[in-house]
Amino acid sequence: MTESQKNGLDGFRERYGPDNIIEYTPEESHLLHKFEWCINCGLCLAECVVLRNLVTNAMQYAGPRSIGTSLSRSTPDFWATSDTIYLCTMCGACEAICPAQVPIPEIVAMIRSKIPRQKDDLVPMAHRGLVHNLQESGNIYGQQIEPFAAVQRNPEYVLFVGCVGSYLERESVEHTLQLLERLGVNFTTIDELCCGGPTQVAGVPMVDSLAQHNLTAILSTGTSKVITPCPRCWATLSQHPAYAGKLEVQHVTQFLAGFDWKAMTDRVVTYHDPCELGRYRGEYDTVRATLRQVAPHFVEMPNSRETSVCCGAGGGLRGVQTRLSVQIARSRLEEAMKTGAEILVTECYSCLHNFYNARRSTDNIELYNLSEFLNVLMKENTLAD
Repeated sequence: MTESQKNGLDGFRERYGPDNIIEYTPEESHLLHKFEWCINCGLCLAECVVLRNLVTNAMQYAGPRSIGTSLSRSTPDFWATSDTIYLCTMCGACEAICPAQVPIPEIVAMIRSKIPRQKDDLVPMAHRGLVHNLQESGNIYGQQIEPFAAVQRNPEYVLFVGCVGSYLERESVEHTLQLLERLGVNFTTIDELCCGGPTQVAGVPMVDSLAQHNLTAILSTGTSKVITPCPRCWATLSQHPAYAGKLEVQHVTQFLAGFDWKAMTDRVVTYHDPCELGRYRGEYDTVRATLRQVAPHFVEMPNSRETSVCCGAGGGLRGVQTRLSVQIARSRLEEAMKTGAEILVTECYSCLHNFYNARRSTDNIELYNLSEFLNVLMKENTLAD
């Protein structure tokens, strides 16, 4: 090493790397001042779904205020937060209530991105497994996933399903396919890989080969228009630099809002806002307009729209603390049942799957994604005719 290198960045890295002093990207540096906005009011504590559900658990969680006021300050000791930072669902309820708009989910994502570079063995096994699966199999489950058979020549749209729907909720996906066919939508599916969005949860960069594969597969159909039922896929395909500007992406709730629905139900229906669809992307109204067309007895839960309560599946919590994740889903499901609703609708496969995990055999409530629910109604209407 030359004298200039020893006195430069290379020398800094060599001398201070063992002390866990690591670099920030320009984007992270730009965010640092936002992390200092916390006024210690404590409003976020009442909104944190993890804190609400830890009463009967032995584990501890620092909570959003501590993340904002202290954990984000100790860069060399980010590794020491590993017992708590992976309990955050990154739902954004804390930021939504925060008078200073401290971006707690971004702080959590930043801390998680540094821990693998400091002490990789402190990253939860579930997160390490997720990254390994993406690299080796192209999906978060590390399994061979059969593509859906909907192939059209010269399609107008590509339906991009996402990992959770393709692997865990295939029945719901089949209803979505049937609905689009009933509506005469000219669409196709592709042999897709994970969009790559879950890498943010694990704190690692996008796996470039995923985006390259998906872009090639989508554009080779002759269209750049994409419909997806997955909120994270929607955000990733439309916003991540690997995809941004190359595709026209709609969430399926937006796409379905343009139709005049003839089917109707007299049953009481309520709706759960997925965090990544609502608070992250501000998509609240189109789904409600559709539901009010088909369900005159639509009711809101006390916590809805911006104050919607997380289902517990986000932020990788389901893989790290499955019991806590399902307990959170159970609390939300009970909130839905207290409205008198017979049907709970959402449009996120992770939410739907977690609600299925939390539902008990004695619960008198049915669970659907919006597109699945609409297809069931249209089937019932056809039979009635």
